[in-house]
Amino acid sequence: MAARPDEKERTYTALPSIAAAAERHGFLLVLSGPQFGDVFPLSPGRDIVVGRREDADLRIVDEAVSRRHAAIRIEGSGVVLLRDLDSANGTWVDGRRIAEERLSDGARIQIGGATTMKFVWADELEARWQMKIAEGALQDPLTGLFNRRHLEERLASELAAAQRHGRELSLLLVDVDFFKAVNDRHGHLAGDEALKMVAFVLRGAIRKEDVLARYGGEEFIVIARETGLQGARALAERIRRAVERSRCAWHGHDLGLTVSIGVTVSIGLAEYVPGRSDRELLETADRALYLAKQAGRNRVVAVAAGPAAEGR
Repeated sequence: MAARPDEKERTYTALPSIAAAAERHGFLLVLSGPQFGDVFPLSPGRDIVVGRREDADLRIVDEAVSRRHAAIRIEGSGVVLLRDLDSANGTWVDGRRIAEERLSDGARIQIGGATTMKFVWADELEARWQMKIAEGALQDPLTGLFNRRHLEERLASELAAAQRHGRELSLLLVDVDFFKAVNDRHGHLAGDEALKMVAFVLRGAIRKEDVLARYGGEEFIVIARETGLQGARALAERIRRAVERSRCAWHGHDLGLTVSIGVTVSIGLAEYVPGRSDRELLETADRALYLAKQAGRNRVVAVAAGPAAEGR
């Protein structure tokens, strides 16, 4: 049958199978820490050094990671070995401290207290897809920060590391002042914009080693690693001033937000109270936040191990 004059000739090209073309390699997916979201391909047949040094094969910018922390080697047989290189804080696989360990697909590696990686056998597309899935499970969809579930898991891990290594740790509970009034006056979409603005400012105010999450509603939490009360207070004031200086405009209306921040000291410090839990740490921060709001909002209040509070 002759083609119609207005019908264009179609050309079909057979594409090679993606499955056939894809090669599976070893990858490390960074699930937490300063380099959350990074995907590292692993080259077979040689030691791949993980550490803080600039010349490390896989550089992790985290003060708690040793300069030469660990080495990974993929043998020709497909066996994957992870060795600790006499690091200061140890190398952990699936919750166990190791000197040398044969890695299986899906093994979780923790170094330096903050950085958690997942080893996978995959092609590059699959590895990045797995990372996207992991990010989705850990992130708050509105702000892109860590979500409450990940925050609670991470806080327990950070407290355990602080106790184990005798390090300082502080918790900041940040609450947006008069947030209900913003929603009531301008609508929930305006409230969402305000929360995204606060999240953006918080990201810029904290340090790389800190952990930032949306705790729920208009509350955010910062885990200040290796930081005592004095340093946490300075960080909290920096956050408070940064938000106070920022403006969130919605349909021409300046929302003019401020925040109240509760700061507390973690277990593992000189002020450590035996038996103190992550729940008690959160409750102490919440008590400090309540005092900040009672005192007039837009201020920092610190509560140490005892019930005494100190305002800005």
